[in-house]
Amino acid sequence: MATGRTRILAAAVFGAALAHHAPAGASGFALTEHGAQGTGNAFAGGGAVAEDASAAWFNPASITRLATQVQASGHVIAPSFEFTDAGSVQVIGAGAIALLPTAPGIDAGDKIALVPNLYYVRKLDDRFSFGLAINAPFGLATEYDRNWKGRYQAIESEIIDLNVNPSIAYKVSNAFSIGAGVSINYIDATLSNAIDFAAVCAGLAGGACPNGAVPGQGAFDGFVENTADDISFGFNLGLFYEPTANTRLSLAYRSRINHKLDGQARFNAPTTLGGFAALGPVLGGGLAATFANTGITAGVSLPETFSISVYHKVHPKVGLMGDFTRTNWSTLPELRILFDRPGAAGGPAVETFNWKDTWRFAVGANYYHSNTLTFRTGIAYDETPVPNAASRSPRLPDNDRLWLSFGASYRVNDKLSADVGYAHLFVDDTPIRRTGSTGNVLIGNYESSADLFSLQVNYVFD
Repeated sequence: MATGRTRILAAAVFGAALAHHAPAGASGFALTEHGAQGTGNAFAGGGAVAEDASAAWFNPASITRLATQVQASGHVIAPSFEFTDAGSVQVIGAGAIALLPTAPGIDAGDKIALVPNLYYVRKLDDRFSFGLAINAPFGLATEYDRNWKGRYQAIESEIIDLNVNPSIAYKVSNAFSIGAGVSINYIDATLSNAIDFAAVCAGLAGGACPNGAVPGQGAFDGFVENTADDISFGFNLGLFYEPTANTRLSLAYRSRINHKLDGQARFNAPTTLGGFAALGPVLGGGLAATFANTGITAGVSLPETFSISVYHKVHPKVGLMGDFTRTNWSTLPELRILFDRPGAAGGPAVETFNWKDTWRFAVGANYYHSNTLTFRTGIAYDETPVPNAASRSPRLPDNDRLWLSFGASYRVNDKLSADVGYAHLFVDDTPIRRTGSTGNVLIGNYESSADLFSLQVNYVFD
């Protein structure tokens, strides 16, 4: 983390930058929602189920068992993040005072999000198949009131991610297939937070803000909004083995994607107490120049994943499945922000995350009631990459979660079918004790959960 003068000035962008590393659905900022059939099983089958075109995402090798088809699906994620304060403070020298507002209450940062998917599989011949997956593997949508206690660390956070993934699969034998694909990944982020200019100018002026404003009390708050985007590339590989008509095994790997986001930092000076002008021509003029709008760049690595999944039909009417997925979140050791304009915010800002690699474990079952109707259920446990309360961000108060899922599929005819899925995510109570760059300490607890509703339509061409 930056120190001294750089650390004080960089407070303007630290909070906003964090959202690049923080959503609902899976742990961290990954999204698992890639098909309504999968929702019904808590995505337990992964690449081994291969019963619809979403197989093009989970394992490109598995599409060799599918006829030419198209699938469109949508998912509504309704999260709940309710923060209860437990003594958040502003550190001033050797002491501390309560962050305003002081009134007790609950702050909600949740925001409903829609996640769409589109998949296409085409059987080229007896050996080769082509797949196309268009979806959102990462994302974030949270928003708080502008005067909440954690405003210096997060207000609005929105990340929109779009991935276009063409792939090719080859059937080596009747039982074994291989596949590979290329990911074209686009990220667009809008991130904002308040700036405590009372703390900034007090630090620069030797401990006391010249106009008497006290840090952490909101009387000299400004605002910053960061926007940035980028396109980058990755790849995915898959192996698929079907030793019998009732058993399927899948291995799938998805590479890291390294992004270099470019965008703008837009600052609003505090309107209270006369803005920067109240600080005089030297300090006020210096802050006005330092916090003028500027271009920014930031490096972000989306993590690689490795999945092992299995499906086995234990009875003509019952299929069981399981999945183990490893996500290498430790590829995000830090976020480093560079400013295009020399001297902006005091120089480069570095935020350390200390995230750890995680596992996701899931099991599920299908009940094939008839040729037209299938019922689904599943359960999953998803680890958080956040190691402790000090590393947790209010952008997304992430923690370990348990999935409980249900779903159903209805086949209208030989070509047309529809699927629905529902999942409830139980999230452990989540403590936070995070220190911001200007000495504000957000202390409290989140009560979190999420509901997921999925719908998809499938059409088979041959």
